[in-house]
Amino acid sequence: MAAEAPAPARFRGLREIFAPILSSKKGFAGLALVLFYVILGIIGPLITKYDPITGSGLADNLAMPEWYASIVDPKTPRNVELNFSSWKVVGESKIGNVFVNISYEGGNLVIKFMGLGAANVSIESDQPFLYSYKPAKSMLVTYSLNVSTIDNKTAWYDIKMYIVNLDLLGSNKTIRQGDIVVNVPMGYYAFYDETGFKIVSLYGYSKEMKAVSSQSIRLPYYIYNSKQEYKLPDFVNPVDELLLAENTRIAIRINASYYCNPNDFIMRCDSQGLQITIPPIYVKIYGLAFGVLGTNYLGNDVWTQFIYGSRSAIIFGFGVASAIVLIGLLVGVLAGYHGGKRVDHALTFLTDVVFFLPALPLILAVGITFGRSIYAIFAIIVLLSWPGTARIVRSWSLALRNEPYVEAAQALGSSTRRIIAKHIIPHLTPLIVYAIVLDVPSAIFTEVAIQLLGFGDPGFPSWGKMLNEAWFGGAITSGAWWWILPPVAGVTTIALGFALLGLALDEIVNPRLRRRV
Repeated sequence: MAAEAPAPARFRGLREIFAPILSSKKGFAGLALVLFYVILGIIGPLITKYDPITGSGLADNLAMPEWYASIVDPKTPRNVELNFSSWKVVGESKIGNVFVNISYEGGNLVIKFMGLGAANVSIESDQPFLYSYKPAKSMLVTYSLNVSTIDNKTAWYDIKMYIVNLDLLGSNKTIRQGDIVVNVPMGYYAFYDETGFKIVSLYGYSKEMKAVSSQSIRLPYYIYNSKQEYKLPDFVNPVDELLLAENTRIAIRINASYYCNPNDFIMRCDSQGLQITIPPIYVKIYGLAFGVLGTNYLGNDVWTQFIYGSRSAIIFGFGVASAIVLIGLLVGVLAGYHGGKRVDHALTFLTDVVFFLPALPLILAVGITFGRSIYAIFAIIVLLSWPGTARIVRSWSLALRNEPYVEAAQALGSSTRRIIAKHIIPHLTPLIVYAIVLDVPSAIFTEVAIQLLGFGDPGFPSWGKMLNEAWFGGAITSGAWWWILPPVAGVTTIALGFALLGLALDEIVNPRLRRRV
């Protein structure tokens, strides 16, 4: 049988590194944990469509995970998005010779008033939504509005837009807070009132032409409470106390009024008519249960932040570790190969000086001076963290330079660069891998500490940023475990993965620890 050809040296080196890892339960488990976060970081943008920084308001603040809500209370509110675009007339009154026309143009509701006199029309969405959850805490209403006369002259009008609960209209609710007791009507709340929301309105009508585009109001908006017809106190949340109830119908109601009297001295009208155009009205009811890991205090998706945090941890950790090892390798090899000479003394002195510099205070000082940039944090961590690697590499290089093959290369006249590149650095491969494995979690922990102290980059989606926001955003006091546990688990498990890899690689770097067969 023909003898099997020996593997090239570089592949033998890789086998020497990975064989103990794959044959060790600790090493295999550590590699599996690290690969999990590497893969999660790579496919992150494919499995979430939200932005970890700017994607706020996806659900209500501190919404719990959907799977958890399904266990503790299936009726916990979920996100509901509605577009009201179909309407019906529910009331109309006219005085004088006024013509009212309701039509649709390009999907928009168009109300036209023409003639002299006064008129009022009430319009309601003809497809109310059946709300099947417990009352949510907030909702968003987005509307557009255009009011104009048909001849660019003066006409008077008023328009009010309400969110209504058809099943709660006509009922009242008594609300108490301390010594204050109020009895308020349920089932309707004005989110737009042309005259009622003004600071001063003497006539009950307005002649101001309007062009409002995509105006959004998030309820509860307590400034609007006192402007309601029934003067709602500031402490009342109209969403969960007046508008929403389980298995009730939600709709939009619009009241439009028109007045035109050319003989009225105070409210003189000289126009032939008025047109009000209202595009579909969008309503989003914010759920208290959302996604895999819920939301934080701004309504950001915690699952998205966790995924991008794993990506940031891997990129930042490996980037910092690689830079640290590269600098430490160059300094250590040069110092070790020239051991006892001026080059060695100078590089060793530099290494000792940097080694004893206080890292964290300098990192914070750089952040204050140059801004909270992830690049500045990256640079200062690298510049202050390479001495440990350089010391170890120097001691190995001192031993390797006396090996027979190195002395033979020197005798043959090989240059210093060739000897270092071909005969010393290849034998440092296990040490290089081992140093990277140890430096990655150290870099991740440092970044987390900087973020937790509030000196991190606010635009860098990391686990440290999550922990900072969770701590100062009241995750503990609010009981939002889904917000604080994922980054803690991420930092812990990725550090555990690299620790297990380090234990397996320790058998390569320290031959005395290898198991005897």
